[in-house]
Amino acid sequence: MKRLFCLLGLLCLFLSEAGATRIHRVQIRVTLERDGSARVCEVWDITADRGTEWYLVKDHLDHITVSDFSVAEEGRTFTNVGAWKVDRSLAQKSGQCGIVRKSNGCELCWGLGSMGHHTFTATYRLNGLVEAFHEADGLHFQFVSPGMGAEAEEVEVHLIPGEGIAPFSAEHARIWAFGYDGTSAFSNGEIIARTDGSLSERSSVILLARFDKGVFSPSHQTDKDFSQVLEGALEGADFGDDKPIPWYGRLMMFLMMVVSPLLVGLGVATAVRKRNQKLFGVTRLSQIDWCREVPFGGDLLQSEYILRKVNSTAGGSSSIASAMILRMIDRGVLRLTRSGRNGKQVEIAFNDSDSQESLSESERLLYGMMKEASGSDEILQKHEFSRWSQHHTQQVETWISSVETESRKRIVEAGHDGEGGQTEARKVIGLRKFLKDFTLVRERASEEVALWNDYLVFGALYGIADKVAKELSEINPKLFEQTIYSDPYTARQVVWLSRDLSNSILNTAARSAAAAAKGGFGGRASFGGGGGFHGGGFGGGAR
Repeated sequence: MKRLFCLLGLLCLFLSEAGATRIHRVQIRVTLERDGSARVCEVWDITADRGTEWYLVKDHLDHITVSDFSVAEEGRTFTNVGAWKVDRSLAQKSGQCGIVRKSNGCELCWGLGSMGHHTFTATYRLNGLVEAFHEADGLHFQFVSPGMGAEAEEVEVHLIPGEGIAPFSAEHARIWAFGYDGTSAFSNGEIIARTDGSLSERSSVILLARFDKGVFSPSHQTDKDFSQVLEGALEGADFGDDKPIPWYGRLMMFLMMVVSPLLVGLGVATAVRKRNQKLFGVTRLSQIDWCREVPFGGDLLQSEYILRKVNSTAGGSSSIASAMILRMIDRGVLRLTRSGRNGKQVEIAFNDSDSQESLSESERLLYGMMKEASGSDEILQKHEFSRWSQHHTQQVETWISSVETESRKRIVEAGHDGEGGQTEARKVIGLRKFLKDFTLVRERASEEVALWNDYLVFGALYGIADKVAKELSEINPKLFEQTIYSDPYTARQVVWLSRDLSNSILNTAARSAAAAAKGGFGGRASFGGGGGFHGGGFGGGAR
């Protein structure tokens, strides 16, 4: 279902009149007070090429009221004119803000002042955001609306405890997220919702939070049970638990396949071209040539970050564990042992005496999990990690989170998150092409013998390590054994073992994440569901 809705979102994006108006980043910080009110600070980093104003839609407010609205840019506070008049010129609205009141909501508006880049900070108070239900307190609010005329490239929403309120955690709170492709989590005493990429025209950010009685003393009392609200919000939701697709989902799939495949294809192509231009400096990956060099100086995490952005099915986080294991074997941090009849069964042992200073934090965590799974004999045998991971989901999730965090951190610290990283990013794709086409070029590949170990490691990252091992061994079996630390047969066994271990991690995490998200412990957001919220509506942005 998520993929279906993503296609619909891309279709809407293609058909919209977004033009060159862009929403680069949105950060919303919602500080919750004990009486249930909230101080909201929204930072909108945008580029506008049309309209006279920027506005945010806050519909379906019911008992919730908006007050204390203000806007600032670069230290300049706008004049609040009260009732906002939409039909004014760009110059007349410059430096001003105001509210359009409607029957069950409002629009928060301010003047653009000029075309081009702006970073606006809008603050206001939501009175009655947290409600008192019979058995718990909670909020259900759409913080970012669909239909804003441009995709938001990055969105974060923080729910923050106000003065005198204990840090938010799963001990006394739950969180469910809807309307976007991304995550929600308890982090450092806050509840944080993040998008994984651009927020499409069809997407929104809806948060449903439950708090134990005693955390708040809400001024607004409702005659509902929170369980009723949750039941309504979960209708149509899919947190990745592979539930059957409902009839309306099947109908939409039919329409997408039969009625509008061309338009969807054009929409997808438009979004992909934008992403490629930003990451690689080209509009199509086919424009990137073969590359024999390893990207980012061999840094697996930076390369994994690029693959994850591309959303490649042949690499990224689904294979990073396998690549890390092969690298640790190459460096002697892990060593190979044999067991079984004629010693043909390859297993992994641990070299604690070997220096681990060269390992990343994620690699050290992976090493620790593998060693714990190996048991008292400290020999990791076939299927041993799979059984262990099913009972240690928290450690698996921590590792996956560490990969995502560390990969992003390394990209930023190296200055590779902009145009400066496009050359290295192209190498990620170019090396994958080179290794995939290895049969065509292997007669010229012996000159890269010094890189064979790296080729095998990156082959694992791309999900093609078995192919790479086979092609390298056929060039020169003796040279392969001298270079790769083992004979070709053993190398292929190690590749299969590392891939099985990697799959165990991902399978366990997927099951755990779906259960956690549905249970309100954070995890993946559901694109569908979330019905019954306050706030939001449809529209906003430049007009």
